[in-house]
Amino acid sequence: MRLGRETGQSVEVELGELTVTMLSDGETLVPASHLRGPDGEALADLAGADLVEGKLRLPVRAFLVEGPEGCLLIDAGAGDAWHRSLGRVEAAMVAAGVSPLAVTAVALTHTHVDHVGGLVGQDREISFPNARRVFVATEELTAFRADPRMIPVLPRLMPLEQGDGLICGVTAINAPGHSPGHMAFLVEGRLLIWGDLVHHAGVQFGRPEVTWAHDEDPAAARASRLALMEQAVEAGWIVAGAHLPWPGIGRIERDGAGYAFHPVVRA
Repeated sequence: MRLGRETGQSVEVELGELTVTMLSDGETLVPASHLRGPDGEALADLAGADLVEGKLRLPVRAFLVEGPEGCLLIDAGAGDAWHRSLGRVEAAMVAAGVSPLAVTAVALTHTHVDHVGGLVGQDREISFPNARRVFVATEELTAFRADPRMIPVLPRLMPLEQGDGLICGVTAINAPGHSPGHMAFLVEGRLLIWGDLVHHAGVQFGRPEVTWAHDEDPAAARASRLALMEQAVEAGWIVAGAHLPWPGIGRIERDGAGYAFHPVVRA
């Protein structure tokens, strides 16, 4: 598969009746110690890591799924709630020719700040006013409701479970570990949008046993990563992730004891 329309902030893939657009929220740097070995200690061997002045490059991405039933935004970026270099999802959407008013539903892979912060703008109003449903995994509803920034969103909350259909052609898949209710979304049975299954592609594809400092259950996160990587290879799925390198969408294949990621290229 090749990419269609591309701007400096977004790229588009067509899947039958649905169009998926990657939206860049920006990029930041995080400590290299976020990568953890099997013992839970900071990873000593950083071979393959994408480092800038000793820190790991961390892109942040959201995904827009457009189809006959509406416009579903998967994750919302960090908004103004985290690093200053982030918070660009709305600008990326506009650059792609889509108004934030077009979003009719939002689904969260999980409730960490770089995925939910963009739900609410600087005026503390919901950023996507026509999104009547905001899907959050049942296991994370309590945490979401406890965040005072999310008060404007609460009347729109919908619990999300394994197998739920969000719009026609998009199905939720459990991928717990990074957070209790971490979710992936399968689009048209061909593209798996997997949230934070991988944080640093340069290391975690070749060594999928490597975990992340903010994995709430590292063993479960590792198991989810291994299971879904293998399923993606077996099924021939394209994969898309919040922290994958540009364009955030590609194919994976087995490579020795691990896997390799091959970004799709523009047509």
